[in-house]
Amino acid sequence: MLEKYFTWLAEVLLIIVVGLVFITLHSLYYSYGMMIFGEHSAAAIEMFWESEKLWSSIYTVAVIVIAVSTQIVRSFKSSKK
Repeated sequence: MLEKYFTWLAEVLLIIVVGLVFITLHSLYYSYGMMIFGEHSAAAIEMFWESEKLWSSIYTVAVIVIAVSTQIVRSFKSSKK
């Protein structure tokens, strides 16, 4: 029983890590890509960290809420059977 929850937790963490990698790549592209158009590196670094904190926190909270609510619904459905 405990192994099932560790597997579920590992899957959720894997989803979060993969999503955070994509968010980081997106933030890097749009923050440091602006340096090509004459943006200063200090402004690009600041913009990168602001967008990284914002989108990463929103994504992480959303994934955790969805995963926990799905697990609760599944446990209620299995207890009814």
